[in-house]
Amino acid sequence: MAALVGAAWIALGVTTAGGASGVVSPTEALVVATGKAPCGSFVRAGGLWVGVYDTGKVLQIDQRGRVTRRTTVGRWACRIAVGPGAIWVTRDRAGELVRISRGSGRLLRVRVGAGTFDVRLAAGSVWASSYDIGTVVRLDPRNGKLRSVSRDGPNPAGVTWCGGRVWVGHGRQATWLSAITPATMRVERVDVGAETPSWPSCIHGELWVTTSDSVLRLDSHTGAVLARVHLGGTPADTTAGPDGLVWVTDKERSLVFRVDPTRNAIVDSFPAGPGAFSLARLGNSVWVTSFAGADVRRYDP
Repeated sequence: MAALVGAAWIALGVTTAGGASGVVSPTEALVVATGKAPCGSFVRAGGLWVGVYDTGKVLQIDQRGRVTRRTTVGRWACRIAVGPGAIWVTRDRAGELVRISRGSGRLLRVRVGAGTFDVRLAAGSVWASSYDIGTVVRLDPRNGKLRSVSRDGPNPAGVTWCGGRVWVGHGRQATWLSAITPATMRVERVDVGAETPSWPSCIHGELWVTTSDSVLRLDSHTGAVLARVHLGGTPADTTAGPDGLVWVTDKERSLVFRVDPTRNAIVDSFPAGPGAFSLARLGNSVWVTSFAGADVRRYDP
């Protein structure tokens, strides 16, 4: 998984709890075995979907942690987007997206380019980035047919929808995000002044993006940087927690940080599974994939 997450991460055993006095960290309520290297995750209609990198399976898991469906798509399954009719999963080394019909379970494989990195459903289309070839493709969600191709420099990474535009992160030495307006397909480069802004997420109408050592909060309409919170380690994914805080994984140290968006400050951090990577909120819980392990873990505030 060279382009996406590199070799298996080493947990450093850091168990910092640098929050304010009296703050109680979330409880690890459930651990669900997935097979080696669970990667991306997505929540829709009361269910959790997880792409498992080494086994090449997509799992559907209910709120109680029961695996209700297993679909084999081939090794290197990772990032997931779920729509009303289909599940889309990336396979980076294969350079493809796999569409799984939610009704029949039928698979459709769509070649999108080496290093297929992330996938998102937005503006009536499927959007996927290809890290190695530097493109973002727009596809028809019904049949996977190509609608358009966008480029804005090398190593496009995470993809999200926020403020009426598709936002794309970039890896390596990039210091910008790309913003695509679907109606015109205009691509705007937005400099954020920080290296490797790879994983953008839309949280309460604002754009949050992890960089090489921090998490940024941006205005989703202008791209202006509103705050930068230094975390160290290797920040990865972000999500809105049920506690009103922004949760951020640190895959290098196997931690989850909680950030107060009103003060732009770290509240605390707590140990999660090995190689804590993708975050997905389901009800009042947050699920974290353990990419350097073999499970997904549920945390309750």
